[in-house]
Amino acid sequence: MEFDPIAHFYDADDGRLQEDIPALLWFAQETGGPILELGVGTGRLALPLAQAGFEVTGVDNSPGMLALARARLAPFAAQTRLVQCDFRDLDLDQTFALAYCGFNTFLHLIETEDQAAALRCWRRHLRADGLLALDVYNPDLARLAAADGSFALADRWLDPASGRMIYKLFGSEVDLAGQIVTLHTFYDALDASGQVQRTAVHKRTRLLFRRELALLLAQAGFRQIRFFGDYDLSPWQTDSPRILAAARP
Repeated sequence: MEFDPIAHFYDADDGRLQEDIPALLWFAQETGGPILELGVGTGRLALPLAQAGFEVTGVDNSPGMLALARARLAPFAAQTRLVQCDFRDLDLDQTFALAYCGFNTFLHLIETEDQAAALRCWRRHLRADGLLALDVYNPDLARLAAADGSFALADRWLDPASGRMIYKLFGSEVDLAGQIVTLHTFYDALDASGQVQRTAVHKRTRLLFRRELALLLAQAGFRQIRFFGDYDLSPWQTDSPRILAAARP
């Protein structure tokens, strides 16, 4: 999935999320630095880590997202590093106390082989006592089935840079048997004359269950694996909204 076409929409859309930051800071306080963020995007999570005094390396394959991250993290340039690369096969010549893959980013890896390769790679970048933290949503099959074929206006906001209204239309196709959710997002930018410029994004994501993730982590060489069910770090249960994995080699 190429994020460059939607980089300038990201912070007004998904970038408003704040609920996951306290959990990330808790992991960081537990491990110390340096910290590796896998899929740093526009720096939404790297910023509070840098503000808390941690050394952060962020990797992403989108130049557009990284450009926004560099601008956001400019006041902390001495303690942050941003690298454009494929996080399935990175080689940073450094090990980290904490590696973190935030809000559903891991679900963009569709194939099991890619998931396994990424986890093995991330393990190699951890110190012997390091920690991998990984955050994905816990699939609610009834809700997903009901969302199949849906399409609606999901949000709207005023873009301060252009002065245009942005309308976000969102729909999904759900293949429960194949564990694939295809997300269709349209960003319509409306100017004062009524002209619309549309940016369309279609991305496939993987449904991932707790037991499946536990097996992937174990096969990648992680031995101490804990699961939390939400950002308050409550124990994972079947109806938990999130799957937060904390795994050590």
